[in-house]
Amino acid sequence: LNAPKETTKPYAPKANPLSNITALEKLDAYAAEKRRVAQRAEASRAANKDALLKKKRAARTAKKAYKKQGKAFYAEVSKQGSVCEDGFMLD
Repeated sequence: LNAPKETTKPYAPKANPLSNITALEKLDAYAAEKRRVAQRAEASRAANKDALLKKKRAARTAKKAYKKQGKAFYAEVSKQGSVCEDGFMLD
């Protein structure tokens, strides 16, 4: 009879550096930090999205109000007729 073989320690599966930042850090610390910065920036954008949308919507309503005021002014001026006939005299 042969003596029993010693059991070998099982290997841990290799981590994919494309999906695992810790594995990427072992290969390239700069690339890992770059990925972390990108993730933080993405989280920051997600956190600030509501404020940014509120700001854009406010700007849009302000623009609509400005255009409405301009159209009202143009309609009022158009009622006066041609300004060249009376020598630029307004009512």
